[in-house]
This record gives sequence, structure tokens and C-alpha cells, in this order.
Amino acid sequence: MRGFVVVALGAILIWIGLSTEGSKVDAADVAEVRAGEFDEGGIGDAEPEGGIPTEDAERPYTPPPADIAPAVDPQASVEPEPAPIERSIEPAAPLQRPEPPTPGSFADSRRAADEPTVGGALGFDVSDSGSEELAQILLEAWITEEPSALGAYMTEGAGTEMPAARQQLVGGFWEALIGKVDAAQQRFDAIRGQDGVSSTQLALLAAAIDPPGNRAVPRVASSGRIEPLALSMQMILLGDEARSLMEVRQYGRSAVAWSDLIQMELRAPWAPHREAILSWGATLKQAQGNHRMAKGGNWPSYDVTVGPGEYLTDIRKRALRQRSDLLICTGLIEATNGLVGRYHHPGDVLRIPTDRANVIVDLDARAVLYRHGDEVVQVWDCGIGKAGHETPLGTFTIGDKIERPPLSTKGLPYGHPENPLGSRWLALLRDGQKSSYGIHGTSDPSGVGGEVSLGCIRMRNDDVNELFEILPRGAEVIIQR
Repeated sequence: MRGFVVVALGAILIWIGLSTEGSKVDAADVAEVRAGEFDEGGIGDAEPEGGIPTEDAERPYTPPPADIAPAVDPQASVEPEPAPIERSIEPAAPLQRPEPPTPGSFADSRRAADEPTVGGALGFDVSDSGSEELAQILLEAWITEEPSALGAYMTEGAGTEMPAARQQLVGGFWEALIGKVDAAQQRFDAIRGQDGVSSTQLALLAAAIDPPGNRAVPRVASSGRIEPLALSMQMILLGDEARSLMEVRQYGRSAVAWSDLIQMELRAPWAPHREAILSWGATLKQAQGNHRMAKGGNWPSYDVTVGPGEYLTDIRKRALRQRSDLLICTGLIEATNGLVGRYHHPGDVLRIPTDRANVIVDLDARAVLYRHGDEVVQVWDCGIGKAGHETPLGTFTIGDKIERPPLSTKGLPYGHPENPLGSRWLALLRDGQKSSYGIHGTSDPSGVGGEVSLGCIRMRNDDVNELFEILPRGAEVIIQR
């Protein structure tokens, strides 16, 4: 069964086998258990307030409770794993993702309207009682692969008060995820035309019944409104699709799906699942290593032929003279052409990315998203401002980039034990003017992931070194909640 690991010890009853005859549970599946910095006053002239932090203020992530164990019917049909195919990079057909309908009156319960967000704000239906809670429980069950809390919600909690069709929808969706496609199809047929489910939710159930890797998963709208339950279902299907596409080495399509999933989670009405975002980001990096960070990947580019005696700095300048709209740096040319640690030669054709590099910093997730255009290429963990020194929201651009930065306000050289700046400094400009904030490394990596700085974005040295090389000066940085 795709996506689930079956553990051969113990068994439980999972009560989501809702009858297609009515709204109450009348069956149970017996299943196996499965298991600081320039922000310390800035590189400017201002003296830091409060001195250099001496303690971590890490805020551990606490996921929603889910004391669950996923259920698998031993008799359920299993979609066979696709045979590995020989790797080849070729133009990938885009996922078929129609925009969902926009029913009813919605409100975004997590972000204020004037805060910057990835791709614009979505609205969410809060008139449907329990929809957001159910959406989060369903998503958590999929992330953790433990659905007992979902089962309890549907059979003992608020789920028992839902319309019969909504109960059938949830039961059928989970059955489709664990491979019981015939049972899921029966539920789909039974609830079509009934009250209690939307056309978007029905379309997502239909998509779940299709085999992974070939699903028409709707793409989240760049703006508009959506039901929380529909969003959760979309995210689950995108995650399954992303995994399946990785298995058959459809790296470009997989990368797009992972990117969409991560950004959907950041725009959801619930608090972001930080651990899941970082985990998805690690898999995304593998996909992008064969897509946006591979010369043969299917990404928008401008070709430049290397001339005699040309260094990458010469190639960059020539490309910018020919295409003034580009925003590139030599490290980005190296990374996207497979030149890191290698030489280029006269006559080589190098690809120059035409999608602009940019960064999203999400303070709730404490994550840095490096993007080309609107597609996430890599995700890193980060630390943010502590209480009283909160990291400011808004849109910035990258200014000075400094290797081995000193702490100028205290005269501390790079490498001094009281210089918390780490290996790199990327200054953040607001409206073109220098601020005291930046993105930088750290002399104490244990603080990354917490609220530890005086307002800067703190990253591990290896991570900020990588970002430093591929993020050009002038790149946009959006800091959001």
C-alpha cells in the first residue's frame, strides 16, 4: 500500500468504516498497527540593545494530539508499485489542477489581510461548523500515518453530528488513501447529489480514487476562497502525488507538487506543521536536484555561450547586458549548470535562469523558503527574533553580502566566541535603505528553530552558506506570519 508502513505487531479497531446506508458507524476494520548577529545592533552604526543573547529561547513545536494507529485491511487491494524507469530529464507535463469553485462566505482565520503572504491570501469557510477542526485532524492523520484520532472524532466526537454525506466523504477518502478503491467508489456513488458535501470535495474524493501518479489534483488558487476540508484533502493528494512521481523519477512534476504542498500549508487557517514542512523540504531538495538545480531540468532559461578566457563574472555581466530583466549571481549560474567544483570551457552553453530568485521567511513555521519565481526550490530551518525583539514583517531586498562577517558595533572579528554572526551575512534593505536586520549564520546552531535573535533571521552556517551563493543582490525577501 502506497505511503504506509505496516507493522506486524498488534491490531486495533479503526472506526471509520461508515456504512453507505446511513450516517452512523455500523462496521469496523480489523487492522494491523503501523506504525548574535548583525541584529545585535546591526552592521550599521547603532549600538545593539540588550547585548548578545547568551541563552537559546527555542520554542519547541507541539503537534495537535493524535494518539492514533492507522488501519489497513489485510484483504484490501494494493496498487502495484511502478517499475523504476531509466532516468531522463525531459519536459514534464504539468499536473492537471483546475481551480476549485468559490462557494459561500469565507474568512482567513490565520493571517491579517494586510500581512504579506505566499501568493496572496486565501479565504476559508468558517460558516461550516467543525470543518477546520476536521481538516486539521485529517491532515494530521495523513502526516503521522496514525488515524485513530480521526476515527475517534468521526465515531465519538463532533463527527457524529455531521451530515451523513460528509461522514461518507471522509470515510471514502481515507479508504481511497489506504487502497480500498472499490469501497471508496461505492461511497462516492452513494453521496453524489446529497446535501452536506460540496462539488470541490466530491471532485477531490474522485481524484483520490484514481491511482497515485495519475491524479487530476486541483491546484490551490493564487487567491480566492476554499473550504478548509477541501484544502486538507488537496494537500494530502498532492503529497501522495509528489511521492509517487519521485518513485518514477518524474522529478520536475514532483518538485512542483512538493512546492505547492509546502506553500499551501503556510497559507492554511491552522498553525503550520513545522516538522512536516522541513521533512517535505528535504524531499523537495532531492527532486530539485534533478530539476531546477540540474542543467537538463525543464525550467525557463536564457542560453549563453562561453567565450575564450571568460570567467563566470564575465558571463554574468554579458548576460545582464543582453537581458536587463535578469536577476542572477555567479553562484546561481554554477548551481543550475552543475559547475560547482568543476571548470567551464570556451564553447560551453550555460543556462541562465529567467525566473527570479526570491525568499519567503515564515515566522510561524520558522522556515526559509528559497524560490525561483513562485516555485520553492529549497527549505531551511531558521531562528527568529525573541520577545521584545520580534522580526519585522514586510517586503525587503538583499543588500550587501559579506563572508566571514565581523560584529562591527562591538569590534569583534569573525570567529570570536562572542560574535554570533556565523559564516555569512545577507543584509536586508527596506525600501532600498539599510536596516539593522539580515539573514546570517550562527556560532550557536542549537538556537536555530527558536526565538533567539534580536530580530534577524538566523540559520545554520552550512545552510546560510548555500543560500549566500545562490541568492543575488536585489532579490526580494518577504517576511510573513
